[in-house]
Amino acid sequence: MTADLDRLCMGCMEEKGNEDICPFCGYDSSVPVIPSYLPPRTMLHSRYLVGKLLRYNGESAEYIGFDTQAGVKVTIKEYMPDTLCSRTKDSPVLSVRSNSVAQYKAFMSEFVELNKTLAKMRTLSHINPPTDMFGENNTGYVIFKYIEGINLSKYLKENAGELSWDTVREMFPPIFTTLSLIHNAGVIHRGIAPENIIVGKDNDLKLIGFCISDARTANTELSSEIYSGYAAPEQYSSSNWQGTWTDVYGLSALLYRMLTGTTPTNAMERTANDTLPEPRSLNSNIPPNISKVIMGGLELSRDMRIQTITEFVTQLFEEPEWNRRQPDDDGDEEEDPVRRSSQKAKKKQPSRHKVFWIALVSAAVLMMGLMTFLITSLDDHSDSMLVNMTTTTGVLSDISDMTTDDMTQSDISESDTGLTLDEADGSASLPTLAVTGSEGESDAAQTSVKSGSTVYVMNDLVGKSYDTVKNSAIIENLTIVCDYVYTNDYEKGTIFAQSIAKGENYAKGDECVLSISMGSGQIEIPDFTGLNKRDYFELLGSLGIKYEEKYSETESVLNDYVAWISKDPGEIIDLEAGEVLEVYVAVNDLHETTTVTTTVVTIPTETTTTAFVTTVPPAPVTVTTQEAPPPYVPWEDTEPGETQITMRGDY
Repeated sequence: MTADLDRLCMGCMEEKGNEDICPFCGYDSSVPVIPSYLPPRTMLHSRYLVGKLLRYNGESAEYIGFDTQAGVKVTIKEYMPDTLCSRTKDSPVLSVRSNSVAQYKAFMSEFVELNKTLAKMRTLSHINPPTDMFGENNTGYVIFKYIEGINLSKYLKENAGELSWDTVREMFPPIFTTLSLIHNAGVIHRGIAPENIIVGKDNDLKLIGFCISDARTANTELSSEIYSGYAAPEQYSSSNWQGTWTDVYGLSALLYRMLTGTTPTNAMERTANDTLPEPRSLNSNIPPNISKVIMGGLELSRDMRIQTITEFVTQLFEEPEWNRRQPDDDGDEEEDPVRRSSQKAKKKQPSRHKVFWIALVSAAVLMMGLMTFLITSLDDHSDSMLVNMTTTTGVLSDISDMTTDDMTQSDISESDTGLTLDEADGSASLPTLAVTGSEGESDAAQTSVKSGSTVYVMNDLVGKSYDTVKNSAIIENLTIVCDYVYTNDYEKGTIFAQSIAKGENYAKGDECVLSISMGSGQIEIPDFTGLNKRDYFELLGSLGIKYEEKYSETESVLNDYVAWISKDPGEIIDLEAGEVLEVYVAVNDLHETTTVTTTVVTIPTETTTTAFVTTVPPAPVTVTTQEAPPPYVPWEDTEPGETQITMRGDY
């Protein structure tokens, strides 16, 4: 298709002739545009014509566009964190603030990696994967197919504000399956809301609006896009751990809105005073079990909430207890209705509900297996499918080989590693992001890596919880060395320094030392009155206090209860100096006459006279009775398949 670009409307990319106001969409070309964003009719990559601004958040801006080579509409996403950069009215080039270059590069790395992952999911028909990526104007651009349709918010307004459960049950299984698959690929959406679901022809649904995590989390360096009523409580703090349960909350809120016509109360308001009514109390047509499952997905506590989309959907479509067939009068359960139907044709067949669910699960399992195969086949060392694939917008760019630096230097020669190779010696010099600061500075230091390496840009880990970071994909390509330090300046478990600075380049497997706070080294000793040894040892362990268990023959305290300690309760013990608290446990024939419930903790059994329970790596302590067993260090535990983390530090 050949289009007269001068006659295209910049609001809908339809040919409008010479009219100032488009007869199709009403776009007025004389209306001023926001100077921070690209003006209409900007040409990118000598191919894509930019139209009007569609939406923007703290991560990026989206424009309607036109692919002049393929002759079709597209959506253009521009990486533009507005808190870190700006654009002057007469130039398309972004100027990065001089003190924000490292953050700009780090977030761009996440932006690129996210869209590379989405590009590998092009077989999923209910998302809109990228078709092209390139660098220009000191930033990066991602091209998507333009989706015709309306968002779910407008769709609901056109349908009396709400939908029946039967309608939702027919429309939304593809979205459930899609979410489960993207979670398996390590992607969390964090923005599941009516604005990010497009309803197309024949009620076909597409999930859009993917972006990096910091753009959907409060109190980060980016302007946060929080969907009130749909955002989970953990999205309101950068120190909280997010995961699949975060999207479970958003999906549950979405179902709540569709079935009741009412948006759930903001999570922060619920935290202060939770008065959110169950969906069934607002719409009696909602099945009781559906109402209950939705509330399970809207639990404020992430630990109490349904954890995965698979678990959520299983409960959602599970046949409720009250609807299951009851036993016969003689107490024997009835035969399976499927088996019975082969014997008596007139007996009741399995319900449509059950058949639907079996088919849904079977299809989901099949798709998950296929998707896993495709994703693993499309890693950084197997990109031929991406390179050779053609789409409706032309040949797909080699997205899988693209790094942050490739996006910002269009003249970089590409190889299988995405690096510029020096033919003389075969070494690979990383083409770094040449970011021009607001004062004209340039951050263009070169880093050398071995040929064949994939290069990454370091994220900012300072201020984040190590428990959150170690379970995320942020550090999966690094060899992490932990240096635990007592400090009053940071909460326990918080990262306060990193050996690879934010924004620096690194290769896979590089070592990064993280300095992690162990909290204050000066701890007030808790009272032991009325506590048995296990309860008191657990209390000491939670505070990081090292202790030595000793015994005292006394009749004044019950057997196995704490009789006395080497320092008075309320005194300060110096953990940093390796001070150890001596705990004397009563030994006698006195026992309790009432049942006391205690929390059992694991105590080393190599010796019956001495034991240590601690939550910090203790210094060696000499015990006069016999050699003490090694201390329990909880952060050295690893789950099956988890990368072993090397510990460093003088404890």
